[in-house]
Amino acid sequence: MFWFLITKEREFMKTKFSVNKFSKNTWSIAKIILLISPLLILVLLFTLIPIGETFYKSLRFFPYRSNHKIVQINFKNYRNVFDDPSFKAAVQNTSAVLILGTAISIFFALVFAIIIESLIHKKAKSTVLGILYSQFFISTFAVGLAFSLFFGEKKVFFRLFNIEQYGFTSGDHKTPIWIYYVLFQVWRSLPFNLILFAAAINKANAKYFRLMKVDKIALLHKIRYVYIPELNKVMFSILFTNFIYAGLFLPDAILGANYNHDINHSHTLTSYTIKYFGGGSSPSLRYEKGYAAAFFSFIYLVSMLLLALLIQPSSLTWFKQKIIKLINKMKFKGAKNV
Repeated sequence: MFWFLITKEREFMKTKFSVNKFSKNTWSIAKIILLISPLLILVLLFTLIPIGETFYKSLRFFPYRSNHKIVQINFKNYRNVFDDPSFKAAVQNTSAVLILGTAISIFFALVFAIIIESLIHKKAKSTVLGILYSQFFISTFAVGLAFSLFFGEKKVFFRLFNIEQYGFTSGDHKTPIWIYYVLFQVWRSLPFNLILFAAAINKANAKYFRLMKVDKIALLHKIRYVYIPELNKVMFSILFTNFIYAGLFLPDAILGANYNHDINHSHTLTSYTIKYFGGGSSPSLRYEKGYAAAFFSFIYLVSMLLLALLIQPSSLTWFKQKIIKLINKMKFKGAKNV
């Protein structure tokens, strides 16, 4: 009887503890939901609902342009957009900025960051980083103006080398416009990328300074075993910011408001979309086409960002470890069955 009572008491205490633990967990979750609910409401109102509305309006096709009372729900707006040569040029130009511009900028930023943090004297390093930091206090308009003056119609860059017949926007030997856009992406994103990389490398140097000094680690080993783990932590911020730069790039900032994008095949996804909402150098009020271009641009840019995140070194390492773990698990099961 005594042992029976003790057992029942233990079961009761265990049940009570479980209930209390469940109540605490429930209350914690409820507090988290209450705290983030304003943010969720804002995301719903200003992100998810506009995206859904854009998609719905992109499906509204008007077979008679003079009569907007007759509406069909289909994908013909998308077909009209995809068949437009200006849209194909917009996808090509934006893709070049996204892939080439971002990749070149990240590569040079990494190289310069390693040089600044590892090889340059401390005083010189402070001066260089100070100059780069000053870029964040200069307006985007000023950055675009300086770039267009140097590489645009004035051809200051080409005059320095006495090759004025070449140009990005005009001249007898005009280069493809996407090269001009890629150069601008590198021009404005390189300082930002360099600052973040330099900060990550500086943090790694401060963290492992004594160990590296004792072991006398070579630069290549530093990069592989010390710098890369820290660089992976800032890679998402760099990719996300660079994709915002590329995705929202409006060429009017460096080409001028009167540059004809349709003739020169110089549209980006942003300028093409704005055109059908009444903006740009040759506006056209065809909202349904603008909505189709806008929704496609959103899906395309998000897909490219996810792809970039999947192929970054930390993600590839994670996938590699998971595959190795799965293979070893299957081998162990096979050996056990034998």
